[in-house]
Amino acid sequence: MSLFSKLFGKKKTRPKTSGELIAETTGGANLVDGKQTWEYAKKGKHDLLTMKKCCDAELKTMNKTGLVPAPYYFERVAILSRKEKNYRQEIKYCELYIDTVEKFYQKNDATQMADVRKGPTYQSIVKRLQKAMDLMKKQNQSGNLD
Repeated sequence: MSLFSKLFGKKKTRPKTSGELIAETTGGANLVDGKQTWEYAKKGKHDLLTMKKCCDAELKTMNKTGLVPAPYYFERVAILSRKEKNYRQEIKYCELYIDTVEKFYQKNDATQMADVRKGPTYQSIVKRLQKAMDLMKKQNQSGNLD
């Protein structure tokens, strides 16, 4: 603290991040166990439960702020579900994201904002959905109902 600040009792404060502002205005909808969802992008990406919580937080944030949910967490749930051969769950999260995004852009003017549907992660989720459906069909035909 500078001498001037000490004399007048003023503290230097750093500007709040967009995530902190969103947390304040949404009552913490974008938080998972007290942290921003992006904080789990690296260290929690192999934890299915954490990624599912991040998906929930992204959906809550969308409902409170009107921001489209980030596709990363939905793709991670799909990837981790496939590793477990849980194709039903993979399909569920792919469909959830695709349906959510489609409804978002039907409700909002996509020409006035970035369109995640044109991005590689969204496209990957779309491709995953069909592959997961094929894998589940094959699994069901073989009688292996994991």
